[in-house]
Amino acid sequence: MEKKMRIIEGYYMRLGDTIFYAKGVEHPPGKVIAYPKYVLDPKGERMDARRRRYRKLFTQEEQLRYLREYYNEYLVYDPYIGEEVPEIPLDSFNEVYDPLKRAKELLASSKPGIERDATDMILDLSSGFDNDEIGISGSLLVGLHNESSDIDLVVYGEDKGRKVYEILKERLKEEKDYKRYSKGNAEALYKRRREETPISWDEFLKQERRRILEGYYRNREYSIRLVRQSNSYGSKIVRKLGEATLVLEVMDSRESIFTPCRYAVRSLKVVRGPETGRKVEFIYSLRERFTEIASEGDVIEARGEVEVWTYKTGDEVTLLYLGRKGDYMKLLWSRDTDDYINV
Repeated sequence: MEKKMRIIEGYYMRLGDTIFYAKGVEHPPGKVIAYPKYVLDPKGERMDARRRRYRKLFTQEEQLRYLREYYNEYLVYDPYIGEEVPEIPLDSFNEVYDPLKRAKELLASSKPGIERDATDMILDLSSGFDNDEIGISGSLLVGLHNESSDIDLVVYGEDKGRKVYEILKERLKEEKDYKRYSKGNAEALYKRRREETPISWDEFLKQERRRILEGYYRNREYSIRLVRQSNSYGSKIVRKLGEATLVLEVMDSRESIFTPCRYAVRSLKVVRGPETGRKVEFIYSLRERFTEIASEGDVIEARGEVEVWTYKTGDEVTLLYLGRKGDYMKLLWSRDTDDYINV
């Protein structure tokens, strides 16, 4: 492995026969915070080039259970994260799957099917600028895809991320190759998420109709993560103050399109949890499902964990972190009357 390689969101790694994915953009020096995604299973539905079968671990609960059973030595409490996380030394991995390198390989090839759709999508979304910061992640990155797999793209850098986002908005208006999730095609996605993110079908559908970073390209599901490459690991101590359900007004949503995502908010009401929830200034999440949900002026209800970040400068900020099973975010009211949800 190259010493200067920086592994962040979008990268996958192989440790033994288990394939892990990097979580977020903040990682300890010489290590990566990573969770298992694909594990060997003779009954698994996915097969690699060596004809070994793999099973996908869909939920965080499954991933943590697998970690505790097989890789417990990597689980440590990290004060800069505020919880126990798997921190794996970079030199422990047998292989690193680089999304940018994989994209270049496919762009130079002429493979049909999902590979062709993925490369066409990259070329289309990078119209007018260099596509060297657009990569391919997920099953297509690690060679465990099939023709029913989705296209998982990752775009690095704030500037290119915003450019891709604007192009994607225009493509969706054309209603040709790109389509949003709708009542007719979002049910499978809802079923995959409702256990971890408990909102109603109607609430889910309203939110997905707003979003553009997930949808369909040529009748194939896609997801796009826009990842800013700043790394502030070690700049703050995180204290967790307990779970809370809050009603909040969104003050600024410009960073809601990125992974990790962030919304500037004003706390209106503590429905449940510590009164510190009244001080919450931001909603923050590493999970792609919480991107693009609300805009400036919207009123939302969110459940997560109240955190206080204390920086080395002495400054403090209070946030609501969304990332565990049961956490959710839903619209209560929107200035856009078409997106009004009566709850």
